[in-house]
Amino acid sequence: MLEILLFKKEVDVFHISIGQIGLSDKRANLFNILEKQGFKFPVIVSPLAYVSKHAQIGNGTIIMHHVIVNAGAKIGKNCIINTKSLIEHDAIIGDHCHIATGAIINGGVNVGRDSFIGSGAVSKQNSTVPSGSFIKANSIII
Repeated sequence: MLEILLFKKEVDVFHISIGQIGLSDKRANLFNILEKQGFKFPVIVSPLAYVSKHAQIGNGTIIMHHVIVNAGAKIGKNCIINTKSLIEHDAIIGDHCHIATGAIINGGVNVGRDSFIGSGAVSKQNSTVPSGSFIKANSIII
């Protein structure tokens, strides 16, 4: 960790590329430590993604290829929104979440912080996913 802090003299922008299957602890802890040290975290959006100008994306979040984020959606800090996922209108994704490939988060859904939503999972509109949840691939969230 000390080695990373030495970079602060040269660079103050950082991106964490630790993936998540299950717990987000490693990525979340590193983000929190570096944020307290004053590092800045850009939002990274693939040029092949669509993010509505009426959506909010938190620092350090990455939006991968062919993702759609619709109006009124709010995505927290340090999230991975993976390839071809859909974040519909008015959905809320908490900090440090990983929405895996092809997952569909429908309108009004609230995904609690530190959650993992597996590939191809589909949520019912206006449902709630508690913080720290692990949703398996191809699940239906009701």
